[in-house]
Amino acid sequence: MNACDFSRSFITFVIPKQANNARIQVEACCEITAAGRTEPFWLVASCKAENTYAEQELFMQPNYDFYMIYSQQGYRINRVGMPYDLSAGEVGLISERFEAVHFSIRSVDAQRCESPADVVNATLQERVLVGQTTLSSSDGEFTAVLQYPVKTMNVHRDPADFQVDTGPVLLPDMGSASTALEAFSVAFIAWRAPDWAEFILQQPIPATEDGPMVAHYAQTRVFEAQNLILAHD
Repeated sequence: MNACDFSRSFITFVIPKQANNARIQVEACCEITAAGRTEPFWLVASCKAENTYAEQELFMQPNYDFYMIYSQQGYRINRVGMPYDLSAGEVGLISERFEAVHFSIRSVDAQRCESPADVVNATLQERVLVGQTTLSSSDGEFTAVLQYPVKTMNVHRDPADFQVDTGPVLLPDMGSASTALEAFSVAFIAWRAPDWAEFILQQPIPATEDGPMVAHYAQTRVFEAQNLILAHD
């Protein structure tokens, strides 16, 4: 089976006049199929707000997390600071914001782990693990296939057992069946069975009872799913 080679997959945005070319590693991908059409989406790694090419003081103050979600034509920028400000985000068309965006998405031939013992063996043999989770809407008209590198894997030898705990991943709004970039949540995923997955979503919550809003992984959602582990070298 084909799996995304996350270690060699990057998206590079070029700002006007080629003042900067920012290559950022792909963290997770999601393919949405609806009405007979399949559309890919990608989440790239988070970085910290920076004064690019400054002589000193490279990190902006106050600082914030910066990460992006892409479709083939659109982008979404999330700026997650303290306090959390939803209006700091940005959504638009690539053609109206950037001089260019280059997608270098590599794939690799991977072996499907057919049993818990296969997962345990692949983990302890230090093979590269990629998770794949397929979610479907209740009417079957909307399907999302998530792929992500398994960064944390818990295994037990005898009896063979395992538990995935990894992220971030891209989670679409399965209730709305929307492919709008605004409809995606960033989440972590955990699962230990082939037919369900639990997600914990990043969302704004108050830091204290009357305190400022912060972004934190708090809300959990459980979905029926088709999960599998792919292993490659």
